[in-house]
Amino acid sequence: MNNSDLTGKVLMLLTRHKVPDRWRRDGAQPLRSVFEDAGYRTELVFCDDPGAMIEQIKTATCPGDIVAIGGGDGTINALIDPICQSGTVLIALPLGTANDFARSLKLPDDPVQAAQAAINGQLAMLDIGRVNGKSFVNAASIGVPADARKRINPDLKRWTGAISYAIANWQSWHEMTPLKLDVTCAGHDRQQLSLRQLTVTNGQYFGGGLRPRENKRLDDGKLHVFAIRADVDTLSGMDIGAALLFGSVDESELALTMECDDIHVDCDEPHPILADGEIISKLPAHFTLERAVLPVFAPATFTGEANTPDDIADGDALNDIATDTEDLAIRMEAIYSIAQSSDFKAICHDNARVLRDIIRQLELALRPYRLPLSSPDPDFHSMEALRDRALAWVLNDLDVRMSTGLTNQVNALLALLKDCPIDDKPEPIRNNLNDLTQALANIHSALATFRATPGA
Repeated sequence: MNNSDLTGKVLMLLTRHKVPDRWRRDGAQPLRSVFEDAGYRTELVFCDDPGAMIEQIKTATCPGDIVAIGGGDGTINALIDPICQSGTVLIALPLGTANDFARSLKLPDDPVQAAQAAINGQLAMLDIGRVNGKSFVNAASIGVPADARKRINPDLKRWTGAISYAIANWQSWHEMTPLKLDVTCAGHDRQQLSLRQLTVTNGQYFGGGLRPRENKRLDDGKLHVFAIRADVDTLSGMDIGAALLFGSVDESELALTMECDDIHVDCDEPHPILADGEIISKLPAHFTLERAVLPVFAPATFTGEANTPDDIADGDALNDIATDTEDLAIRMEAIYSIAQSSDFKAICHDNARVLRDIIRQLELALRPYRLPLSSPDPDFHSMEALRDRALAWVLNDLDVRMSTGLTNQVNALLALLKDCPIDDKPEPIRNNLNDLTQALANIHSALATFRATPGA
C-alpha cells in the first residue's frame, strides 16, 4: 500500500470503558482535532468490545481508510486480520494496560501524543505471526505466561497495571509443572526439551514492557524464540527476568534462543497458548510468519523516515539522536530514585542534569527544522522503575544490571552520533552534538569505573 491509496478518512474506534468520561461527553475532541488538523475527515464510534469494532470495519470502511483503534494489545490482536482483509490502515491509540504493540512502534503512551506521532509519521508494513492459523503481533507463549493469564486478578490489574502480570507469573513459576515439548525450529535440529516457558516474539516488547532482544522489530521478517529450561531455579529465573528488562536474553546462559520463521511445538497434552494477552489456541502448535502484510501509520522514530526539509541533512538521524538522548535522561532519572549505591545515584543524578541541559539547547537548534518529531514517554519509564524496585527485593546486584543497561543505551547513542556527520551542520546543532558526544563519553567512563569498583 502507498500513501496515494489513502482516502483521506479516519474512523476512530475507541473502547468505551477505557476512555475518559469527558471524551464520551465531547466526542473525544482532543483526538478528533489531531486528525482533522492533519486534513482528514474523521468519524468516531465508541465500542463495547472488539466484536463491535470488527463490525464497524466491515460495514463502515473502504480500502484506503485509516482506522484508529483505541484499546490494548488484546484489542489490536482481535483486529489485525479484519484490518488486513479490509485494505484499511491501522493507527494504534494505546488505551490498554501493557500497550506493547504501541511501544514496539515507538509510540508514546498518551493516546493524543500517539495520534500526533502516527499521523505525522510514515506508512509501514508490519509482519504478523501466526500460531495454528491464529494471528498475533507481539508474542505467543506456552507455559508460565499462559498459566499466569488465568491467575490475574482483575481488581489488582485495574490498580497496579503491568505489576499484576508479574505477580501472576510469580505464582505460576512456583506452582506449575514444567512441560515436556518437542521443538523444531526451521534451520535447527528437533529438540526434546523440558521447559517452564517457550515464547515466540514478533514485536520488540511483550508482557508489559519485556524485551527479548534489543534490535527485534515488527518488520524484520523473523520470529525470535526464547525458552526457559525446567531446571532453572527461582533466582536464576529472576536473572532471566532482569535480562528481559535490562538487555537481551540472547546474552543469558540460562535461556535458549533461536530465530526463524517456522516453528513446530508438539506435546502430549493440549496446554493453552497465550498470544497478545489472550488465550487463542492449544498445543500442538505451528508458528509461521507473514511478512509485510499489516499496514500501519508509525512515527518517524520507527520508520527512520523523517519528514524534514531539504535544507537540513540527516534529519532522521538527528531526530533519533534527540529523542534517544531524552530517553536516556528519563531512564537515569528513574534509576536515581531506586539505586542503592550512592556513587551510582550520583552518576545518574549529575549526568541526567547534563543531558537535560544539552537536550534543551539541541531542541531549540532543531526547532526551525521541525525536529524532533516525537518524544519518549515518561510514564513508560516510571512503570519500569516500579518493576525495577520490585526486582530489587530479590536481586543484590540490581545497580550493576541497571548500569549495564545504561551503558548499552550510551553505546547505541554514540553509534548514532558516529554515523551522523557533524561538520556540515549549522553551528548551534554542531556545538550541541559535540557537547553530547563528550557527555556520553564521560557517562560511559563513569559507569565502567562504577562496575569495576569492588562491592559495586
